[in-house]
Amino acid sequence: MCFSCATNTETDQRPNVILIIADDQGYGDMSARGNPYLHTPTLDELAESALSFENFYVSPVCSPTRAELLTGKYYPRSGVYSTSAGGERINLDQQLLGDYFKEGGYRTGFFGKWHSGQQYPYHPNARGFDEFYGFCSGHLGHYFDARIEHNGKALRSKGYLTDDLTSKTIEFAGQNAEEPFLAILSLNTPHSPMQVPERWYKKFDTISIKGNDREDVSHSKAAYAMVENIDHNLKRILQALKENALDENTVLIYMSDNGPNGHRFNAGLKGTKGSTDEGGVKSNFFLKYSPYTGRKIEQLASSIDVLPTLLELCGIAIPKGIDGVSLMPSILKNEVEDKTLFHFWNNQLSVRTNEYKLDAQGALFEIRKDPFQKFPVQNDSVFAQLQSQKEKWLEEHLSSATKNRPFSIANAAVFPVVLPSRDASFSSEVKRSNRWPNDSYLEQWKLASDSIFWPVENLESGWYSFTLYYTAPKTELGVPIEIKSKNGSVQQAIEKAFVSEPIGAKEDRVRRIESYIKDFYPLTFKDSLFLEKGLDTIVLHRIKSGEHGIEFQQLELSRTPSQ
Repeated sequence: MCFSCATNTETDQRPNVILIIADDQGYGDMSARGNPYLHTPTLDELAESALSFENFYVSPVCSPTRAELLTGKYYPRSGVYSTSAGGERINLDQQLLGDYFKEGGYRTGFFGKWHSGQQYPYHPNARGFDEFYGFCSGHLGHYFDARIEHNGKALRSKGYLTDDLTSKTIEFAGQNAEEPFLAILSLNTPHSPMQVPERWYKKFDTISIKGNDREDVSHSKAAYAMVENIDHNLKRILQALKENALDENTVLIYMSDNGPNGHRFNAGLKGTKGSTDEGGVKSNFFLKYSPYTGRKIEQLASSIDVLPTLLELCGIAIPKGIDGVSLMPSILKNEVEDKTLFHFWNNQLSVRTNEYKLDAQGALFEIRKDPFQKFPVQNDSVFAQLQSQKEKWLEEHLSSATKNRPFSIANAAVFPVVLPSRDASFSSEVKRSNRWPNDSYLEQWKLASDSIFWPVENLESGWYSFTLYYTAPKTELGVPIEIKSKNGSVQQAIEKAFVSEPIGAKEDRVRRIESYIKDFYPLTFKDSLFLEKGLDTIVLHRIKSGEHGIEFQQLELSRTPSQ
């Protein structure tokens, strides 16, 4: 794919940035880390030719790491407290990476998994990114011709999603080659569902993996195939940059968001995704930029440091009040400075310094000498110091998150407002299709006494139309569905039976733990409803009970000119 040649103006001399984030790729998921099953030549070459931060850390799970990358702050300070149901949203008073770069004169694009809020103004197009092609939820239920969006408009990806996201990133770089750009490629793999084209899977289908006691070998094979696909797509990006003379003036970063999503090879590190031990939070981090020759950097570094580092590299002022610091002194001087990092999830907090790690259970390790956390040590003074720091961090950071924030209804004349089932509360007999909310739907909606509802904040008064996405058998024909707010209600009867079988099982390499997806039918309400500015609750009722029930995916709101 060809780029336009850039004009060498003063503005164009500022470096471009491509930040690539793999989803659930562990520290040991590349052959350069000793993995005996993987062949990742592009990643391995990057580990040698780029700056390789050998002690780089992220959060234990997805949305916290993304919040830290985007804000330069520990994630609780940005309002994030979970991975779904609204807890993944970054507070609106936070300025994000895209905002800084856009204000700095950069074209900005985000491709892939956002996982930081869906409803405008939490949407990426409202948070500094000119271009968004991807999905806002924590994960998708199907990776082939996937249901994603482009700047608020629903569409399907082309082919395998990881390939398509890479193509769109390359395309964006080409379209903006004559001006500085920031492109974030937030991949969906190797996160489950474990779907990968046969081209990549066939190698692992035939090899033998000697797994550990807790390892699902079939899951590992699929994850490795997905990683080799990522390696291929990374090669595509590097080749495109080189072929179009953009490689010399582009900062390329490659990292992951957390530890591996399974008990597979992880270079001897303890813990996996969700853990605050080394295996859950240590990530590969490669920074490739032509002024700097490839070398290993021992400086302790974190996801909170990425924002200030990129801002300094690109000549944009670093804001005050963030937790991260620029890594440029380490890059330029190759010195190791004292630093303390905190890793928190699910009420578990560990502390990492240059020499020590105090784990969530209170065990102390000389982590430089014992990177695998096998031999706890007794050092009362160090323990007391780190324990005091833990308590101070909890006091300072956990008071920031405000839970149960309403969902925003705004800008609906441009962006349809989607209230998905993953964000809904519900009563009585209604059930989720799976305990993991992302990409789930609601089922067994049978009783008139049942309700599905969202606390909302209408940011502007106006008339709204509604489309409800459902499945229902013939026995539910004629059942009126009511949408109710504090200003009134509208009703629409189900006029079409629509039954859909689960999608994705035949493409799964491993039986998934999350929900399968389905096709859902749009029920458009003929009447509009006036919503006043302010706090409200959107409630769904079925007017009469039924025997078999309705399945519900999402409610979509759009502004109408008038009643």
